Amino acid sequence: MKPRPRTAPASLALLAVLAVGGLAACGGDDADTGSAAESPSAPSQDSPEDGSEDSSDDTATEDGTQEVSTDQVRLRLPEDWESLEAQEALAEADGEDGALAPIAERLGVPPAQLEATLQNVDLVAVAGGGAQGGVLTNVNVLHQPGELPEEQQFAQQLEQFADATGEVTTVDSAVGDVLRADYELDINGTAGQFVVLLAQVGDDVVTITVTSADADDAAEVADLVVDSLEEA
Repeated sequence: MKPRPRTAPASLALLAVLAVGGLAACGGDDADTGSAAESPSAPSQDSPEDGSEDSSDDTATEDGTQEVSTDQVRLRLPEDWESLEAQEALAEADGEDGALAPIAERLGVPPAQLEATLQNVDLVAVAGGGAQGGVLTNVNVLHQPGELPEEQQFAQQLEQFADATGEVTTVDSAVGDVLRADYELDINGTAGQFVVLLAQVGDDVVTITVTSADADDAAEVADLVVDSLEEA
């Protein structure tokens, strides 16, 4: 990957922020990872206000995965992951460390604009086992009205945003073409490894971002997401 330290367009600002939220909330304490923001799994089917449904026992399978969903898509994640209520995760991200302000400055957008963008987050899910290398492995999902960009257009957007980027490719899924790209972003001295997936679902573009301290780990989770992605 080649270095690309530039300012992010506002439309991409939230791709990294929930990784910051993971750092602020989980900074290495394995036992308490995500516990303050966890939503109980069983009642999730009756609480659609935030656009997400936490996993339940009925969605776990013998292959070691569980199904999670938003109003737009269903996908599978490892069975030991926990779903979080998105707005509580946002509150954690701007807690005592005030993580939203410095990331907004880096991205070149006002903090209020960044916070407003984050209201669109549909689902946050975090890996078991706590933070690794200062980064909590997580997946966040959001949707926005629009059309899927061309590969080159999306690559240019990522190059403006990330410290280093990989190639943008188009992969097949049950929902059709998915744009896939990996990138690296340094946050407070910690290098986060990201895989971002864009899919067209109806009139919306669904953005699924995988974050990890390890690029191979992020890629493995992204593979699982692509293979299991379906319309809700």
